[in-house]
Amino acid sequence: MENGTGENLNWFWRGWFLNNWRLDQAINKVTYIKNDPKLGSVITVQNLEKLPMPVVVEATTVSGKKIRKKLPVEVWERNQSFDFKIDSKEPLISVQLDPDKVFPDHVPENNIWTAK
Repeated sequence: MENGTGENLNWFWRGWFLNNWRLDQAINKVTYIKNDPKLGSVITVQNLEKLPMPVVVEATTVSGKKIRKKLPVEVWERNQSFDFKIDSKEPLISVQLDPDKVFPDHVPENNIWTAK
């Protein structure tokens, strides 16, 4: 499988078959660069359990525009928390991890952030 995909899949085999680890990704916080939504936002995600998986995030702006960002599983190689930028030009009303609900997240309640 690794030859076919051209990727190192040790994280997959170790997590699913050798250890039976659980997945729990969470949105830790959402902030705006220099407190200005026009400059974009920074989203902090966490991997609260041991199973690493890729990250898929969908942010929704006040006008209803959806911005999707995909991060590779390698973000968890040296981190339990990861910050990344979303190029938004207006305030966000929500941010959701795994919007298609394809990952077996153990605690899906911490996958959504909504503006207050």
